[in-house]
Amino acid sequence: MVTLSLVACLIFSLSWRTTLTTCRQTVASRSIKQSLAEQLLSYIDPKARPCENFYQYACGNWLQQHQQHHSPHHRHWARWVRGREHYQTQLLPSHTLGLIDHSVNKKLALLLRNRNESSYILEQMRLYYRYCKRLKPYNLKKYINLLPPTNCTQWSVGRGWSPERFDWISTLGRLRLHGLNGVLLREDVLPRWDDSRSYSIYVNKPSRHETLPMGQGAMIELLLDIGLTKRKANALARMVDDFERKLHRLQELEDDEGAHEMQLGYLDTYLPQLRWLSFMRQLSIDFDLDLHSTLFIENIPYLKALCKLVDEESPDTVCNYIMIKWLAFLKQEGPSDISRDGCIASLRRAMPLTSSWLVGQQFSDPESESNVRSLFQRLKGRFAQILAKNQMRLSQPILHILQQKLHAVRMQLGFFQSEEMEYVEQYNDRVNLSGHSFYANQLLLLRLRVEENHNLLSSNLTNSTRSSIRYLTESWEASNSSPLYIRPRNLLFIPYGLLQLPVWHRNITDLQRYAVMGFALAHEMAHGFDLSGMDYDAQGNIIGPVEEIGDNRQFQLGLNCLQQQMTTGSKWIDETLADYVALRLTYESFFDSRADTQKPSDLVKPQFSQRKLFFITFAQIFCGRTAVSTMTSQSEDHLKHAVDELRVMQTLANFDEFSKEFNCDTRHSVKMQFSPQCRLW
Repeated sequence: MVTLSLVACLIFSLSWRTTLTTCRQTVASRSIKQSLAEQLLSYIDPKARPCENFYQYACGNWLQQHQQHHSPHHRHWARWVRGREHYQTQLLPSHTLGLIDHSVNKKLALLLRNRNESSYILEQMRLYYRYCKRLKPYNLKKYINLLPPTNCTQWSVGRGWSPERFDWISTLGRLRLHGLNGVLLREDVLPRWDDSRSYSIYVNKPSRHETLPMGQGAMIELLLDIGLTKRKANALARMVDDFERKLHRLQELEDDEGAHEMQLGYLDTYLPQLRWLSFMRQLSIDFDLDLHSTLFIENIPYLKALCKLVDEESPDTVCNYIMIKWLAFLKQEGPSDISRDGCIASLRRAMPLTSSWLVGQQFSDPESESNVRSLFQRLKGRFAQILAKNQMRLSQPILHILQQKLHAVRMQLGFFQSEEMEYVEQYNDRVNLSGHSFYANQLLLLRLRVEENHNLLSSNLTNSTRSSIRYLTESWEASNSSPLYIRPRNLLFIPYGLLQLPVWHRNITDLQRYAVMGFALAHEMAHGFDLSGMDYDAQGNIIGPVEEIGDNRQFQLGLNCLQQQMTTGSKWIDETLADYVALRLTYESFFDSRADTQKPSDLVKPQFSQRKLFFITFAQIFCGRTAVSTMTSQSEDHLKHAVDELRVMQTLANFDEFSKEFNCDTRHSVKMQFSPQCRLW
């Protein structure tokens, strides 16, 4: 096999041929800075009052500019990313990530078409891409025929259905082996809470969003896709919708005991109605089931109630519910449409390890990487100064724990580090796609991800680098360019795809670096010190001082202040706290070392001072089409980030330096200046 290292040489040789000369780089630098300055001015609505609605002021003309200049592909990808926000945290707004991923997809498509570059894994990727482009159209029914619920029966919509032979827990196990999770229950392989270098199985209830009713319309659409008549689809959707609503109500059951660690064999006695061994046998095809191995099980009241609910329902209802969720999962994993972008995005989801590596080769730039790492270190240093001031008046032992944790926080560019390349190649050796069926290839790749994830249970990783994030192999999507904070690793992960406009360019100004990329880095780092992140210590184990900090009077006052401000928008206080901390970190890191902060910007003078320009640049990264009026009460319940307009306004209204710079007076405006203003760190 030609290794991935050879592919890297070929890619780097191409990039060397297209590298700008020093002279051309200088011209490009002025061009980029001037272009961004002109763009900034074009987005501003001069008729809006910054102290009344700063988002409208900074972004009021954004839509007009993008209606004129953006292609239909850009609008399509904005919709596509926005549709995925419900199951993954996204720091940046949908249209920004959509544009970034559109650019990544374009480069990967060019790479796959370039026959001068070849290796085993590139040929496998080309095979997947080629057969995706030939789909006419994407047919979910193929999966129904390829993978029955169990060996004893077919799906309830086809021939061979035997309700008396249907086993819901074995069916979930079989589909879990092919990537489905969060349907009726969750099964995950995660770092242990007390030793993040080791892994265990965690059994839990699904998240609240995962049990939200899909709605009969969405179900009918899926059922029509697999060939059911409209009449039958309507009848099945009504039946499943009733069951789904009963299931969602089980979320209200409280778990007073928390997680239990127990041997797999004992669980069969402790909770016999769950029949967990039947589930695990579906996952243990390639290795023996060890009944003495342990797992963590949470929300036992929910699991008991789930078993009772399923037993009371007809097998047809339960089977159809699982099938509909399976179809929805496959539709999400497959191409959104049969196009270059749709098929490349599907490829990146199906082959995340290789795709992430190739994205890194396409967007890696030593100068940019060095600058981003330097930016991260300056933000981290500023956070250390803030902790040292000890505004919350924490005891010295608690403060020392937090300082140790901050010292341990690291940043990683790209999914892999250089020492993990052998692992990537070994993983790719197991990819052996068929030249005949896109659908069989999709199932094979989904299964490979799950198997690799479960192999961590028997792997000795204690000597590997602590930065390893291999346990995210199954859940990580190479199609997502959003940064991520990984709590068990104290690691800030930045995808290489993020190192491009509108987020990054080697020639942007320092102010733009701080206001955009700096905010992204600081926001994710702040998650290590939010209400959830404080549970993790410097080693990534859940033995942190969160209870002691929670009893602190200053902390309680700050927390109550935050909760009172969150009357609209996101109900996730961790995200609001991260926004507040990130703005302070980036602003103070940039301006505290500069004496000429009142000097107008060279590119947009005399309109704005550097400080005003900073706030405008920060706000404009959130310019988009999502308005407050489009947010429904249901979406508000699970949306981690507030809609972009509220997010900008709430963050700036809590920042006194903003109101001072724009001369916002509480006697004349209460919209852009909270009173009191909240602060924890």
